[in-house]
Amino acid sequence: MKTTKLFQAVAVAALLAGGSAAHAATELLTNGSFELNTQPNNSWNIYSNLTGWTGGAYGIELRNNVEGVASNGVNFVELDTSANSSMSQSINTVLNQRYTLTFEFQDRVRVPTSSQGLEVSWGGNTVATVNNSLGGGWQLATYTLIGTGHAETLSFQAVGTSDGLGTSLDHVSLTAAVPEPETYAMMLLGLGLVGAIARRRKQ
Repeated sequence: MKTTKLFQAVAVAALLAGGSAAHAATELLTNGSFELNTQPNNSWNIYSNLTGWTGGAYGIELRNNVEGVASNGVNFVELDTSANSSMSQSINTVLNQRYTLTFEFQDRVRVPTSSQGLEVSWGGNTVATVNNSLGGGWQLATYTLIGTGHAETLSFQAVGTSDGLGTSLDHVSLTAAVPEPETYAMMLLGLGLVGAIARRRKQ
């Protein structure tokens, strides 16, 4: 009896450890901080596309230390280039998987709020429209997205007055929580011990 109870305690502990073990966040986006494209210091340029990102009708404006500084690395983008434009990236998803989207945005100084803002969409559906109307530098935004089991498109679109003066974007990240190897090991150990207990009871 004492041995059986010991097995039960160990099995439960192993299962609990497996369920509560830390999960590693796997980055799904390519070039989320735009550092894979070279842009000289104190310069900017408009590109049709960037590494990992497909630009809209008016391309993507990449900057390095112009009209602000990056929140991560040295490069950041603006999507009101010569006019309101967009950028997008396609990601393969798992059905009902929860994904965490984070990014930082910052409005241009001395430019009216009505001229700025970004619309974020996932799979063609609007997630949010952000505008740093309070000012004060880079602002972090976080959203939870749900996978459909198909490739979905994450898109950022400049909104507001289409005048070449818009909101800056940087440090875009999309992650999914994936159990670490230790989690699987602990779960298998727990299941094995439960099986051993069941066999002892039969005997």
